[in-house]
Amino acid sequence: MDLQEFTHITLAVLEDQGAAAYAPTIIAGETVQVIQGIPEGMDHREALQETAVRLGLEQSEFYFGVRSGPGEVTTGFHTPACTRFQRISEMRQGFVVSDLEACDWWTLGQGRDQ
Repeated sequence: MDLQEFTHITLAVLEDQGAAAYAPTIIAGETVQVIQGIPEGMDHREALQETAVRLGLEQSEFYFGVRSGPGEVTTGFHTPACTRFQRISEMRQGFVVSDLEACDWWTLGQGRDQ
């Protein structure tokens, strides 16, 4: 699997349930972790990164998806060397996927967790 395939899998979930219901998800190897029970008011992007740290994934390869704004989900592929991102935006006519150069909220592997 690559980032584009993971994004398309995420897109299928969004088309079925909508962006508002999407729970942060991590796929590392054969393990799929859907993050549930996020405290009210906690940013899902923060919960995703805290879960990755708790699972010891900072130096691993994994895919992730997380609501990153109203009608918006960011997907990514994290490696010890870099992280690549895509954004799925909900529009009136459906969803649009775009590549992102960087995410200002992504801090995993940038000193915060080391």
